[in-house]
Amino acid sequence: QNSGRFSDPQRHRPFHMYESAYKRASQACCSITVFQGEELLGEGSGFAISADGLIVTAAHVATCRMPIRESDYKDPTVRIFAKFPNFPLVEYRVAICGIHISDSALTHVAQIDQALLCPVLPLQLPFPPFQIGPPPRLGEEVHFCGYSDELELPFGIDRLLEPTSLVAVQFRQSLHRRGRAQNVAGPMIKRGVVGNVLVVSTQEYPSNEEITCNVLYIDNGIHSGASGGPVFNRDGQAVGVIVQRATTSASQAADASLLVPSGSTVALSLQTVPFMHRKASRA
Repeated sequence: QNSGRFSDPQRHRPFHMYESAYKRASQACCSITVFQGEELLGEGSGFAISADGLIVTAAHVATCRMPIRESDYKDPTVRIFAKFPNFPLVEYRVAICGIHISDSALTHVAQIDQALLCPVLPLQLPFPPFQIGPPPRLGEEVHFCGYSDELELPFGIDRLLEPTSLVAVQFRQSLHRRGRAQNVAGPMIKRGVVGNVLVVSTQEYPSNEEITCNVLYIDNGIHSGASGGPVFNRDGQAVGVIVQRATTSASQAADASLLVPSGSTVALSLQTVPFMHRKASRA
């Protein structure tokens, strides 16, 4: 018997809400590759927050290491490329890389792992970018995505091509040269709950401007390559940026300092984005 539940529009509303948010995330999330000359230095993810292509990512994605060194992203031989699904490759430059913070309780200046990238040439995106929403609360369900290395091409097609054929050479170049293989499948989207929130209120160095940034622990793991990707809410608003996989101790007699992934993801909220905008404008 038909109970009527399948015709109730209110029961379909959550699905449509997720569908819209996931579609926006799939469009606005990009893969990032960093080259020094012809050498691939690193890969990561990012996401657009404006129609002219402004990208938020993790600072270590732009510099390929932590702590952040100014010389890394100001090196004229270093080039940064972003690839959005179904959109040509775009070259980017660093607008702001890392926020330096100081506090009387710290022995030295610390760094917030966030960066703002802008296109080298004027750009107008053909899809809606993320809007920035309020920081998620403890216990709130969130979604997050990035170009994770857990994604593989279907049927292992990249491994079945005749290695020396022209098709294979062109295929590998199109996937791995200034664009990740995962672009074939798009970003991996996951869901989790905010299990812990650490609020950091401090001052930027050297301006002493007040800054608040929430550290978010999400109870689902992301894999390497997704650093810099967005955390978003069910309304499709970006509320954080992925910075690392959380780890936990797995100490053994042979290695007392052994750490392994805990299955959680660490992200930073986006209260700092207006500050990065202002700092970039002043610069």
